[in-house]
Amino acid sequence: MSSKDIALKDIFEEVPYRFSKLLSPKPIKELLPTNLPSTELRVDFLAKLQDESILHMEFQSFNDPTMPWRMLRYYTLIAEKYQTHNIKQLLVYVGNKKLRMKSKLKLKNLTFSYEVLDIRQIDCKLFLESSDPMDILLACLCKVEDEDYLIYRIIKTMEGMSEEERKEYFLKALTLTELRPNLRIRFTEEVRHMPIVVRPEDIKLPKKELKKDILYRLGLEEGKQIGLEEGLLRSAQEMVLTLIEGRLGYVPEGVSDKIRSVKDREFLRALAKRLVVAEDVLKVLKEELGI
Repeated sequence: MSSKDIALKDIFEEVPYRFSKLLSPKPIKELLPTNLPSTELRVDFLAKLQDESILHMEFQSFNDPTMPWRMLRYYTLIAEKYQTHNIKQLLVYVGNKKLRMKSKLKLKNLTFSYEVLDIRQIDCKLFLESSDPMDILLACLCKVEDEDYLIYRIIKTMEGMSEEERKEYFLKALTLTELRPNLRIRFTEEVRHMPIVVRPEDIKLPKKELKKDILYRLGLEEGKQIGLEEGLLRSAQEMVLTLIEGRLGYVPEGVSDKIRSVKDREFLRALAKRLVVAEDVLKVLKEELGI
């Protein structure tokens, strides 16, 4: 499981108030266990509403062509467990690439459908004034028009926390903003002087997956305690490569080595901004990198 998925599950276990209120058709009466009977399957969010119907939500960070089958499997298991067909299913897409997942299955003897929501359709202003710290984090994934104010609200929220709470909140924010590369670069630049130190054991991932994780790329090494400042350059390099791959679907030959040889963070930040809006990504790379 990726660090993004872990962070999402942690956040939604705490039921951000405004998000659940926004997406739920009725007030939530109680949270239900997320494990499903006779299987090892778990759903991301399950609740009973005031009208006794069931709300099931899944949060997906990439396009999965098997999603309709997964949602059907979840539906039948939920219906079996609670002996009801009054179930509302919602797939919330939080990824950075274009949403391409289908919302229905149409077979010879079965038609099945559920709702799909791209979280980028939601205005982040709906969450920014919430008193719930998790709502502020969710704003990172929504439609953002004022990045400066969003980052200000995240930092302001951390100021009132204990050292351990602040570190945990920071880890979640950093991981979630990996889904929004340009925002993440801005965020790491703004918080680089905050007294936050993370260690490899802070990242709840198997060792094999740790080296692929964003926090490891920030400069964490096993047995070594490193602050944020040392990892900013590597972070900027990786975010530019992520943007290139997101826009083109691949990283052209030689570009990876070229980007990792750049030692100027301001140049990388300016390049990232150009790549986000560029109509011709290859042209930008040729102009800026001489490739």
